[in-house]
Amino acid sequence: MKKFFYGLGILLIILTILGISAASFVEWRLMPNGEFAEREAPAAPDYKNNAFWVSHINKADTSDLIPDEVDVSNDLSDKPANVFFVHSTGYVGPGGWNSTMALENSETQSLEYMLSSMASAFNGCCEIYAPKYRQAHLAAFGEADQSSSFAALDLAYTDVERAFDFFIKNINQGRPYMIVAHSQGSLHALRLIANKIDRTPLRKKLVAAYTIGYWIPKDTFGRTLHNIGLCESAEQTQCIVTYDTYGEGGAMATGLRHWYPEGWETTGISDTACVNPLSWKIDTQRASAQLHKGAYPVVFKREFLHMLLNKNAMFKFESLPALTPTLTWAQCDESGMLHVAEQHDNAFSNHLDNKDKSYHVLDFSLFYGNLRENAIVRTQAFNNKSMQ
Repeated sequence: MKKFFYGLGILLIILTILGISAASFVEWRLMPNGEFAEREAPAAPDYKNNAFWVSHINKADTSDLIPDEVDVSNDLSDKPANVFFVHSTGYVGPGGWNSTMALENSETQSLEYMLSSMASAFNGCCEIYAPKYRQAHLAAFGEADQSSSFAALDLAYTDVERAFDFFIKNINQGRPYMIVAHSQGSLHALRLIANKIDRTPLRKKLVAAYTIGYWIPKDTFGRTLHNIGLCESAEQTQCIVTYDTYGEGGAMATGLRHWYPEGWETTGISDTACVNPLSWKIDTQRASAQLHKGAYPVVFKREFLHMLLNKNAMFKFESLPALTPTLTWAQCDESGMLHVAEQHDNAFSNHLDNKDKSYHVLDFSLFYGNLRENAIVRTQAFNNKSMQ
């Protein structure tokens, strides 16, 4: 390690002599080179091969773990539903516009974080299945060439859809199921729901969808989705939970890519959908911290140097820490942002130090206990309704 830092120091000195800033070097190293070209895309995953499932009933993985001290007395031991989990963006380069999904690459370490702090919240009710897919580079959401961004996102979506088709036919086989996703995963999951679920018999088996962390425009309900709306209570089924988390007074200011049946659009953030994860309502009332069941203390094991070198640190979670209850209140504002009490000098501090006060990487972590409890409640409600 000392040799590495010595070498890095020499590299920075050389860059300085050449008049190249460290920021410019990092951008050159991590950003996609040139425009998207389908002929250069990584090979498509084969979902018959369990290697392309990061979580699967036939694999022991991090989504199976339960945080210390969690009361599991209300867990559904027979796990009567399945979860199809679409992970968020972990791919920041180097490489092309889409991830190769190679185990040794840096973004693989991010999947461990996603399984521990997101997917595992649903193991009290469900078996969890999470496909690897050729996720689009983080640059697809920035100011980069939009045609390449849309093409990279389209390619990623084709994998998600093929994985879902395989899941429905070969794994789920008529059982109740949930769609759970975050960030880029939520973007693909909403498109999947529109194309495969909203107007098909598969809607009848949908317990709920938790498509969190992607600023869903309210006109999604009407333009893209016609039969599935927002969840308005803790027990409602065949509906969507969504929110995007900010410290008090924070908000996103830039536009985002959204898929509509008519094509891609870049929209603003001024009128988005929000379901409060403490009250499970779509109003603008502040839900008390007394309703907060526990936040998952974030354990980030992926470091910047790993990303720069494109190396998987190979860290595996063997256990999950205890939750922190009554940490924060929560309130949806008029524009659709979910606000929480700002966190300082603790496991839930905003590691990105953004001026917009975004807690994007903590969308699931901050409400882990509530999500875990609610997934059980909705599954029970779905089963009770099915038996009537």
